[in-house]
Amino acid sequence: MNVEILIVGDEILLGQTLDTNSNFLAKQLAALGQPAHAVTVLPDERDPLLGAFRRAYHGSDVVLICGGLGPTHDDKTKDTLAGFFNLPIVFRNDILEQVREVYRKRQLAFIETSREQAEFPEGATPMPNRLGTAPGIWIEREGRIYAAMPGVPAEMKAMMRDFVLPRLKKKAADRETTRFRSIHTFGIKEAGLYEKLDNRDEIERDAALAFLPSYRGVRLRLTVKAKNAEEALYRLDRADALVREKIGAYVIGAGEQFSIEQAVGHTLKGRGWKLAVAESCTGGLLAKRITDVSGSSAWFERGFITYSNEAKQEQLAVAGELLANHGAVSAEVARAMAEGALEHSRANAALSITGVAGPTGGTEEKPVGLVYIGYADASTVTHRRHLFGEDREVNRERSVTAALLLVLDRLRPAAEEREPQLV
Repeated sequence: MNVEILIVGDEILLGQTLDTNSNFLAKQLAALGQPAHAVTVLPDERDPLLGAFRRAYHGSDVVLICGGLGPTHDDKTKDTLAGFFNLPIVFRNDILEQVREVYRKRQLAFIETSREQAEFPEGATPMPNRLGTAPGIWIEREGRIYAAMPGVPAEMKAMMRDFVLPRLKKKAADRETTRFRSIHTFGIKEAGLYEKLDNRDEIERDAALAFLPSYRGVRLRLTVKAKNAEEALYRLDRADALVREKIGAYVIGAGEQFSIEQAVGHTLKGRGWKLAVAESCTGGLLAKRITDVSGSSAWFERGFITYSNEAKQEQLAVAGELLANHGAVSAEVARAMAEGALEHSRANAALSITGVAGPTGGTEEKPVGLVYIGYADASTVTHRRHLFGEDREVNRERSVTAALLLVLDRLRPAAEEREPQLV
């Protein structure tokens, strides 16, 4: 199936709202084996919407639309879609009752403006909105599907899962499928992976191979187009085996939802260990990344945010002389912070981060982007020095990734044999 995504909203074009809806929809379609062939962001205006509906009709089997279904004058999607298909707008008491029920459940007084939600294109199918008042619109015409959903992410996601996906799965059952697999690596740069995978021609007889570097490591994506899911899986498995044959030592997991944090958690749980962290320049970002993983309480013990020198002394017992002689951004302080986090927690291992995130605060001796990562457990205290760039957020993100790679590298086999290379 050719599937197109249309995102509606002036706020997105103005940069006031981040479009997460297209990302979610694209992932759902890819998992279905029917990836989107186009994503378009449109203003809340009739003519651009009408033009997009017309273009999609000639190039797409399925059109997923997000936004513009509200009850106010700037919501244009419903009326424009009805006009495109020549469907008169009628008042539906059943929809009005559903809207009233939403108010009752929330113990709110009914707002008369919401009666507009009960005006609906005649002949279209309403898609129930269990989290809001705007029903979705499902229209099938000459083998094409137009599904309009609310722009509120939670409402759209529920409608997509409850109504749209089950129907698309049935229609996709006998279609050619496109399947993906992500293989996550650590400790090696993109160029190094490319060099080691000297069997690329053999791999690509089964699956297209792409290299996707980021600050969290290099992800390899295998893509297969096949007649059915069974054939696609067989070819993915065969290509996967050829990849791991060459770079298995650098693979930490597979799948779209996999992350370094998950790998760290899996490794710690395997040992029955817990982790503590002490952060300075990252201000809690490391603890956030760790606790973004559901179930992380099984392996994350606590975190210290010690931004000032006084906090490092009071919470982690970092010696004042150490700070005075070497400065907060130093190997010595990074090691002492990790030791302090271990000593002042019930953890089995500890990480620390101290650095100059920027854009201010750098010196010739300690420039912006200089970061030290410390690690400590009962038998080891070590550190790594990194010199990143000048962008504050990038430096913080890369520092967290460097810390996670360090603990992962220390706890995995043959840790002493190599030092991870960051992207």
